[in-house]
Amino acid sequence: MSPTGTVYLLHFDTPLKHARHYTGWSANLTLRLAEHTTGRGARLTEVVADAGIGWTLARTWPGVTRAYERKLKNQGGASRRCPLCGVKPRTPHENPAVLDWIETTANGVFRLEADCATCGARKGCFEFDPAIPDRHVCLTCVDLGLAA
Repeated sequence: MSPTGTVYLLHFDTPLKHARHYTGWSANLTLRLAEHTTGRGARLTEVVADAGIGWTLARTWPGVTRAYERKLKNQGGASRRCPLCGVKPRTPHENPAVLDWIETTANGVFRLEADCATCGARKGCFEFDPAIPDRHVCLTCVDLGLAA
């Protein structure tokens, strides 16, 4: 069985030639991001660090294998998966549910969070059901049938 880890997407503050993103996989995301910060993570992030370009952790896919990383890379189009430049909300910005995300940073990891309207738990933005655009309902509440 293949080991699971986290696929992550780095968004560069400014493009390096044509490169605006880096997609990677790690079993220890905190350690891997520290390596990228020091320019030892991957050749692209080394060049980005040498050029003085910063980056932001834009998105994660936890609990997946390296094969999933390869699938995403083969599909290309990282900007279409990047919340910082390509992924647009499906609802208008007038919708209050779109505006109440809370930005948090822990150990250099950027995360968007909100409180579930049903159970009240604070969860990351990818833990909510996108099919319920008018309020934040977490996937756990949807699976338990609590979303009304």
